[in-house]
Order: sequence, then C-alpha cells, then structure tokens
Amino acid sequence: MTHESASQGESPRELLAAVHDLTRQVRLAQRATWFPLLVFAAITLAAVPVYRYAPYVDLFDTCRTRGDQHVCSGENPVVLGYWTVALVLAYAVIAVFSVSRSRRRGVGTPVRPYVVAGVVLAVLMAALSIWLVFHPLLPAPADPFGDPAEVRVGPLVQLVHGLASPLTVIGLALLVLAWVERHWALLAYSLGFLATVAVLGSRWIDSPSLWWFLPDLLVPAAVLLLGAAAFAPARPAGEVRR
Repeated sequence: MTHESASQGESPRELLAAVHDLTRQVRLAQRATWFPLLVFAAITLAAVPVYRYAPYVDLFDTCRTRGDQHVCSGENPVVLGYWTVALVLAYAVIAVFSVSRSRRRGVGTPVRPYVVAGVVLAVLMAALSIWLVFHPLLPAPADPFGDPAEVRVGPLVQLVHGLASPLTVIGLALLVLAWVERHWALLAYSLGFLATVAVLGSRWIDSPSLWWFLPDLLVPAAVLLLGAAAFAPARPAGEVRR
C-alpha cells in the first residue's frame, strides 16, 4: 500500500516533467534562428554595390550646386528604397521558410509576431528617414560647400537617427524573435548586435574614399554570419517525439 501510494504521488510530478520536456522539444523544433540571420547578412552584403554605385536621386530637393560642386544632404533615396524593399522581402522569405518548415516538422511556428514587427519597423524606418529630411535634428552647416566639421549631438538625437537605421531595425526585430522563441542566447546576441551598430553609428567619418561606408556594412554582416553559424548547430535534427 505504501509503495502504491508513493507511485501515485509521483505520477503528477512525472506528468508535469513530461509536459515541460515536450514543451521544450516543441520550442526547439520551432526555432530556425540561423535562417533570419543568414538572410539579413545577405541583404546587408548586397547593399554594398547600392551604396557605391547607385546615383543620388534628388527626390526631396536637398541638392545644391555651386560651380562644379554638387552637395546633397540626407540619405540617398535609392539607398532608403533598397533597404525598405529588401527588409520587407526578407521578412516575406523568412515567413515562407518558417511556415514550410513547420509543416514538414508537424509543429506550429510563432514567426508571425516577428514578421509583423519587422515589417512595421521597416515601414517606420522609411517614414522616419523621410521625416528627418524635412525636419533635420542636426544643425545645418553655415557653408554646405565648405569642409565638413564634426558635430556633437545629444543621446536623444543619436537615438532618433539610430531608429532610422536599417541595421537597428534588424536588431530590434531580433529582440522580438528572441521574446517569441523564449531564446535567451538570441536575446544576448541581439543586444550585442545593437551595441555594435550603435558604436558604428556614433563614429565621425571624414574620408575622401568612395568606399567609406564599408565598415558600416561589412562589420554587421560579419556579426550576422557568425551568429548564423553559431545558431545553426542548435537546429533540432528530427521531428518532435510524440
């Protein structure tokens, strides 16, 4: 009788442990952290020729000419258009991949909040970038044709300009993915990625090189590729056991 009572007393704990184990297996099966990182690394690297060779389209009438000098303020609308379209397409690809993968594995996918948040952030990035063209937070130079001078700005201005950065948008969306997947390693990685982007964005650059932007793209792309490689081995090999 004593042995039988003890066995019955342990049954709820065993059942609860089994439920927790199944929940853990489902979460692992749902994760495909490596794929979004790989996609974002690809569109970041693909942005290099856009930054270098895309003509500046004076869509917002920010260019001024004096003699043979031609100066434009604000981000190239072609670059902004590239990032907006590339980010939206990236989230579409991630959604298709995740849904297809979940059907093969026989488990649901929590990717919808992440994709929706990513698309919303991409649209807000584009809107904020356009707003900053007409409402600049940085002081305009007295002579736009003179040599550029370093301008010190406060943390609020840096924050607003940071939110207009496509790489910041990628990092913020990764935070949403970490929350959706309950993925603490991805949370730490996302915070590190955002810190890297913030450091790169705070630099003062005065270079005559036409490739001055390379660190701003290659460093985040390398971080994304390293993240994809690090999270890839964590992919569950088989279906969830039932």
